[in-house]
Amino acid sequence: MVATKKHPGKAKAFAASKTKSASPRLSTGKLKPVKAQEIKVRYVEKAYKFSAARPSDKIHPRKVIPKIKAGAKVLDMLPSAPMSFEEHVPMAALADSLAAPMTPNDTITLVKNVQLNDVATADTASHVCEPSAAINGNVIFYTGNWFAAMSTNGGTTFKYVDPYTTFPNPVGMGFCCDQVVQYVKSIDTFIWSLQYTQDSTGKNIQRIAYATTARVKTGQWRFFDITPASLGLGTGIWLDFPDLAAGQNMLYLTTNCFKGNAWKASAVVRIKLSSFTSGTLSASRSVSTTHFSLRVAQNCGTTAYFAAHNSTSSLRVFSWKETSASPTASDVPVASWSAGPYSSTTPDGHDWLQRADPRLVGATLAGTELWFAWGSAKGGINARPNAFVQIARINATTMTLIENINLWDPSSAIGYAGLSTNSNNEVGASYTIGGGPRFPTHVVGILTGTRRQVITFTSTRGPADNKWGDYLTVRRNYANQKLFLGTGYSLLSGAGSSDATPNLTVFGRSGDV
Repeated sequence: MVATKKHPGKAKAFAASKTKSASPRLSTGKLKPVKAQEIKVRYVEKAYKFSAARPSDKIHPRKVIPKIKAGAKVLDMLPSAPMSFEEHVPMAALADSLAAPMTPNDTITLVKNVQLNDVATADTASHVCEPSAAINGNVIFYTGNWFAAMSTNGGTTFKYVDPYTTFPNPVGMGFCCDQVVQYVKSIDTFIWSLQYTQDSTGKNIQRIAYATTARVKTGQWRFFDITPASLGLGTGIWLDFPDLAAGQNMLYLTTNCFKGNAWKASAVVRIKLSSFTSGTLSASRSVSTTHFSLRVAQNCGTTAYFAAHNSTSSLRVFSWKETSASPTASDVPVASWSAGPYSSTTPDGHDWLQRADPRLVGATLAGTELWFAWGSAKGGINARPNAFVQIARINATTMTLIENINLWDPSSAIGYAGLSTNSNNEVGASYTIGGGPRFPTHVVGILTGTRRQVITFTSTRGPADNKWGDYLTVRRNYANQKLFLGTGYSLLSGAGSSDATPNLTVFGRSGDV
């Protein structure tokens, strides 16, 4: 560790050792077994326009999230350099380089970089697009806030899925938003989560649909429902902002729990992968009433690691072994960052970060290292001139901080960084940069080893409704697990609030393609 320069009384260097946390205050228990239901999903050649029954103003109002308390000032001993962007290596150029190998093999190649125009042209992709995708060979399943799509030719073309009409509605509820998808290789299964609207009592559900690769092609999906009651929560609870992560023998669903507009709890649901082969849900839960918006690390093996903020200079990191009934917790200091307000103005005068907040939106395990990512407003201990992404790189064995990483730019803001790990234990990222001279622009990168990042698609305008987010995703690519699958979106033609253009990008080191 680099020696600390003296700093007059206002700040301290990050501690090398973890601190013992107070009691994690987690409520754990088992969910009741539930039999899966089966549904035939209809794929259509092209998306159709939203009907009058589904306008964007029917989506639930933005919830009020807990404020992150200001922590003690903690120095960043190895401040990150600003991001530098490079041209990606085209596939054709990569082939030519075999004859004349002049290009470094650690640059990034975009193996596939396509836009889902069949969705974009029908106004089904909102400015809060929330794109997610999973891949196995030529089969790709893609979700957004209000749409889904499926490809059987590696993303060359897509068929559209209407999540509003595909599944039977629970009593008093309908499809809402916030979809996420994963592929779990060990059971050859795509897993798709969907969030539903509240009923007259204020409760809703998170639905988990699943299908093998072969059954995805034919539209034969099965599903379980996760209810507030199954999480041991009271009446009138709204489940919101889900995420999925897979371990060796478990799938993890995270969700926030609100009553009315107020946050009440956050939950991790641990589902045995055998549930998806047996057709009977076997799951347990861990619920926190002290830590908001828990995020489980991708590719987490036999221990689920998840985290949330204690303060603007401390993370609480939970460890939940597959063989343990309940998690343990450690507090890890991080360099001080700013919890808001967030703002970044595009060249046409729109604030694309007006919805931004500090919850963790990226997490992955890379070997023995944990990487957790979140958005910071401008400032922080390094006085960044624009909003940026902070990443805590943590030793998973000792629960000590290895490095604070900032994704930052002197003229533009950076936000919404998703993370994942490939089979080389490299960390891939998908995020957006915008503001100042830039319209919102999607970027993919590799953060380990020689850090590389390239632009996929650039918007030609800012969001007139001042909305963006709430998350992007990056996944391990199957079958070539040295590559990543990233999602993003841009604003091109049009002027409404549901005319984003989603994109899908398969990328990796040039030497791994």
